[in-house]
Amino acid sequence: MNKLISIIIFGLVLTACSEDDPLPIEGEVAYLFEFDNDAEGWEGAFADYFDVENNAEQWEFVFERTTLPQPLNQSQFGLRQGANNRSDDMFMYIKRQITDLEPNTDYEVYFAINIASNVATNMVGIGGAPDAVMMKAGVVDEEPASILIPEDDNHYRINLDKGNQLQDGPDMMNLETIGVSDTTTQYTLITIDANGEPFAYTSNAEGEAWLCIGTDSGFEGRTELYYNSISVVFRKVNTQ
Repeated sequence: MNKLISIIIFGLVLTACSEDDPLPIEGEVAYLFEFDNDAEGWEGAFADYFDVENNAEQWEFVFERTTLPQPLNQSQFGLRQGANNRSDDMFMYIKRQITDLEPNTDYEVYFAINIASNVATNMVGIGGAPDAVMMKAGVVDEEPASILIPEDDNHYRINLDKGNQLQDGPDMMNLETIGVSDTTTQYTLITIDANGEPFAYTSNAEGEAWLCIGTDSGFEGRTELYYNSISVVFRKVNTQ
């Protein structure tokens, strides 16, 4: 149902890049990633954490393609990502390159991200509420990467401007928090988007770009979620 809602919201034909799929609407490039067979080229990474004593184990990072958690449908798959937010500023993100945009072209980019979350809203938590975790999404030319900066107390920072927690950045826009409802007690599928607002992006001379999606956390506890499906639509801006 959530996947159908995502498609209806945009009123678009989303393609999964197979020979039997319908062609995209003219002026659009559309992607739908569902992870039925593999991770579909997505990679996971982490930033905004420190590693003063080479002790990365304390963060308990996890990124893997696996079945959805109970009580959800165990025949469906997703990308599981999680970490302990000991820095009060953990950024967990996934990235994927795309190569079939038109060169030097202005696009409006629409994201709809279906996740499994077990986070309740309006709860008191460590440092911040458990739902003080903002989902962000963006498109950039350079591959997103976490860089160790010794002069910044040995913090790893991402090489793009995502903003900080509840703030937007020029390279990533805020979507919604990962909170489900006040009564959440178990993993639930929800669809996160920007309420119809697009992200502005101009493609480079090669028509190549990197998708970046992540969670910016102010909750000093563990966050773990599952990306069940991701739809991204590039709509060419009419400049005439």
